[in-house]
Amino acid sequence: MKPLLEKLLSIPKSFWVSIHYFPLTEALKLPIMVRYNTCLLSVGGKIIIRDKSEGKILSFGFGGVGIFDKKYERSIWEVNGTIELSGRVVFGHGSRLSVGKDAVVSIGTNFSNTAAMTLVSQKRIVIGDNVTTSWNTLVMDTDWHPVINLKNKETYSVSKDIIIGNNVWLCTRSVILKGCVIPDGCIVGANSLCSKAFSSENSVIAGNPAEVRKDNVTMYKV
Repeated sequence: MKPLLEKLLSIPKSFWVSIHYFPLTEALKLPIMVRYNTCLLSVGGKIIIRDKSEGKILSFGFGGVGIFDKKYERSIWEVNGTIELSGRVVFGHGSRLSVGKDAVVSIGTNFSNTAAMTLVSQKRIVIGDNVTTSWNTLVMDTDWHPVINLKNKETYSVSKDIIIGNNVWLCTRSVILKGCVIPDGCIVGANSLCSKAFSSENSVIAGNPAEVRKDNVTMYKV
């Protein structure tokens, strides 16, 4: 499908979503663009845009990654909490966004996902500026189910904050779980599972469980 036709077909649904979050005069500018075949499970909560001068801020469900079939890779929108945006944000086709009623997701400017990212928040996820995420990445701040230590009867927190710094690259199929902190300039390797706070900036974090594998490196952007 031609990109122009794709955008034209997406205008009605994009306006319908935008009018849920913004006054009519702002919604007419379509600050949120969602692809026409996006599954809207819940259009609730609120969206706060820090800088409204950039026009269209959130693009959801579009993209052109050849190995993904946009006809069948539908994106899913399930928002009941708060989303804070500081600039342009792009979720590629097949992405899934789920924000719980009491959750807050804050995303910096120039966020880009190529395709099929899953972001699930029941508490708080903070993503810095200039973050790039590859396809099939998962960022989730909750376990959904409580866990108890049978010896001392201690119960563990179901949800914890996730913080992802500036200029971070999450490679394909990387998993970021509750309580994880990814410092500025880090690269999270493919198929890595991160479930703790890291402190070294500009490093490669990789493995299952993930550890710092190399220092003084970052994503090179031309």
